[in-house]
Amino acid sequence: MSAIPLHSNSRKTILELQQENERLRDFAELSSDWFWEQDSNLRFVEFSGTGIDRINRSRSDFIGKKRWDMPISSSSYQDMLEHKACCEKHEPFIDFQYDIYDASGNLQRYSVSGTPIFDEQGKFSGYRGIGTNITELQRAKAAFKESQQQLAQIMVGSPIASFVIDSNHTITHWNKACEVLTGITALETIGTKNTWAGFYDKPRPVMANLVLSGALNEDIKRHYGNKFRPSALIPGAYEAEDYFPHMHNGRWLFFTAAPLLSEDGAVLGAVETLQDITEQKQQEEHIIHQAHFDSLTNLPNRFLALDRLNLLIEEAKRTAKKIAVLFIDLDDFKKVNDTLGHALGDELLIQSATRLRSTIRSSDTIGRLGGDEFIVLINNLEHEVDVRPIAENLLESFRDVFKLKGRELLLTSSIGISIYPNDGEDPETLLRNADSAMYFSKNQGRNAYHFFTEDMNKGIERRLQIEEQMHGALSRNEFCLNYQPVIEVESGRVIGAEALLRWNNPVLGQINPDEFIPIAEQSGLIVPIGYFVLNEALKTTKLWMDKFERSFEIAVNLSPLQFRDPTLIQQINKALDTHRVPGHSLNLEITEGVLLGNQQAVKTAFADLSELGIQISMDDFGTGYSSLSYLRNYRFHTLKIDRSFMMDFETDSNVPALIEATIAMAHALDVDVIAEGVETQKQCSYLQSKNCNYAQGYLFSKPVSANDFEDLLT
Repeated sequence: MSAIPLHSNSRKTILELQQENERLRDFAELSSDWFWEQDSNLRFVEFSGTGIDRINRSRSDFIGKKRWDMPISSSSYQDMLEHKACCEKHEPFIDFQYDIYDASGNLQRYSVSGTPIFDEQGKFSGYRGIGTNITELQRAKAAFKESQQQLAQIMVGSPIASFVIDSNHTITHWNKACEVLTGITALETIGTKNTWAGFYDKPRPVMANLVLSGALNEDIKRHYGNKFRPSALIPGAYEAEDYFPHMHNGRWLFFTAAPLLSEDGAVLGAVETLQDITEQKQQEEHIIHQAHFDSLTNLPNRFLALDRLNLLIEEAKRTAKKIAVLFIDLDDFKKVNDTLGHALGDELLIQSATRLRSTIRSSDTIGRLGGDEFIVLINNLEHEVDVRPIAENLLESFRDVFKLKGRELLLTSSIGISIYPNDGEDPETLLRNADSAMYFSKNQGRNAYHFFTEDMNKGIERRLQIEEQMHGALSRNEFCLNYQPVIEVESGRVIGAEALLRWNNPVLGQINPDEFIPIAEQSGLIVPIGYFVLNEALKTTKLWMDKFERSFEIAVNLSPLQFRDPTLIQQINKALDTHRVPGHSLNLEITEGVLLGNQQAVKTAFADLSELGIQISMDDFGTGYSSLSYLRNYRFHTLKIDRSFMMDFETDSNVPALIEATIAMAHALDVDVIAEGVETQKQCSYLQSKNCNYAQGYLFSKPVSANDFEDLLT
C-alpha cells in the first residue's frame, strides 16, 4: 500500500511544535534553576538546566533515582518522609526544602516545587517541576536572625532607651531603659502601635512612619512640621525633639529613628532611641534668657527692647498710630553707688524696676539699657500728648522714699521722650533723641520730663561725630603727644615730663582733650589709646636718655578703665622691655576714680607695679572727697596739687595755707609733691619756700612737641 502523504497543514503544525520544544529546552538550559521530571515510579527521567552546576552534582547522579534515595541530612529525614507520602498521593507541592550532601560532602539546601502529570485517561504518569539551590539564602537568613538576636540582647542591656518596631509599626522590643525613662513597661507597649498615648497629651504617630514611608505623611507633617530632620550622625536615620507634658515634671525627649533592613534592602521595621534632653533644653533657655533679659532686674535688655521697638514700628506703619520712647535715668545714682556701695545700688535698681513695671500698662514694654538707664515703650498713641500722664506717673512713682536695709533714700528721675514718626523712624534714632531729651531734663534741674526738639540734638551730634571719628583714629595716626616739663623747684632743672595726648582730626580739626577724653573713656576706646600713649612716651624717653646720657622720668596718665584692664601689668611690662626703659623712669598718674570699686584688685595692681619699680602719683589732689584715706591705704610716690589751687593763689587767702598744709602732710608720709598750673614767679618762690619738690606750668613751658621739648633739654 502506498503511503498516505501528510497534509501540508499537518507538517506545519509538527514543525511549530518542534520549534516550541526547542525554545523551551533553551530556556530550561539557560535558567539559573533546574528542571526535573519523574516517571510514575517517582524516579528521575529528566534533569536539566544550568542551575544543576550549583548543586555540585552531575545529571547522572539523579537519573533513575528517587529523591529520597539521595544522601540527605538527618535533620531533613522527617521532612523527606512527609514529602514521600505527599508524592505517593500524587499531590502537588510548593517550596519543599531539604538538605542534601553534594559530591564534595558539603551540605546544601534545596527548594523544589512540582506538579503531578496525568495522561488522557487520568492515569498518574509522573511529576514535573523546578529546583533551586537556596543554601546562600538560608545562610543569610540565619545570619540576619543571629544579628536580630544580638540586637535584642544589646538593647536589653543598653543604658540608652531603645525600642524596635516592625513594618506594621508594631513594637517588638522595649528595653529596661525605656521603662525607666517613660514610666511605661514593656508589657504595656510590646504589640501596640500607639506608643506614646501613655505620656503624650494626645496620641501621636510613631516617628518610624517617616522611615518606612520614605516621606512625611500628613499626620506627621501636622504634628512635627520641620522638627523632624535627617540625622547628622546616622545615615538614613531621622531625628527630632519634642516636649512631653504628661511625663514627670514635663520632659524634653530627643528621638532617633533608623530603618531596619533585610538582606535585600526591604524595610523590616525601625530601631528608635529616646534621650532625655530636658536639662540641655533648660540650659539653652537660660542662655537665651540671659541674652535677652537683664540679669539684675529681669527686665528686657537693650537688645530685646530695641527689637520690640522695631516690631512696634512695623505695626505702627500699618495702623498709622504713634509710639513714645521714654528714656529714664536715675538722678545722682552714682553717689549712692560710691557712698553706700554697689550691693545697695543693685537693690535700688531692682526696686526702681519694680516701680516702673507697676506704673506702665501691660501692653507697654519696659527695659533696662544698662547702669541706671531704663527705657519704656508706649504704643497705640493717637496724639503725642497722650504720653504726658504716663510720664507724670513715672516721675511720681519715684517721689516716695526707697527703703534699703534700714535706710530711707529719696531718688528722683529724669525722662526724655521721643515720638514715632515725628522724631525718628528707626529704633536707634528714636532712642538717641530720647536720650538727648533726657539730658536736657537733667540740665533743667532734674526730676522732670521733656519732649525731644532738634535744638537738643546739637550737643549730642557733636559727641557722636567725635565718637565716630575716634574709631580708626589710631590706625590713621591722628594722635600725637605733647610734653610739659616737670621742674625741680630747688634747682630749676628739668627732671622729667608729663606726656599729654593731642588729637588733630581732618574732619573736626584740633579737638580739646577735655572734650574727647571723656568720650574715649565712656566708649572704652581709652584703653587702646592709653597703651598708644604709654608706648609713644617710652619710645621718646629712651631717645632722650640715650642722647643726653642722663636719667629721665616720664609721667603718663592712667584712666580708671585702663587700671581695671586685666592685661594692664602685662602691657606695661612689655612696653618697658620693648623700649628698654627702667621701671623707675615711668610715673603713672591716677585719679580717685581708679581707686573706687574692688579694693583688693587695686591693692594687687599697686603691688605688681611697685615690683616693677614704677612710681605712682595721685593726680588732681584736693578736688575729691576721700583723698586723705587713699593716702593712708595706698603707697603713692608723688602727690600732684591740682592746678585750681594755683589759679586762686593770689585771690583766695586760704589757698597758700592749704598748699602749705598739703606739702607738710605729704612730706610727713614720705611722699613728694608736684604743683600744677604754676604761672608766676611769685607762685614758684612760695613753693620753693615751703619745700615743694617739683612744679609744672606755663611759667616754665606750655606742652610742646617732642622736637621742641628736646630744645628745652638742650
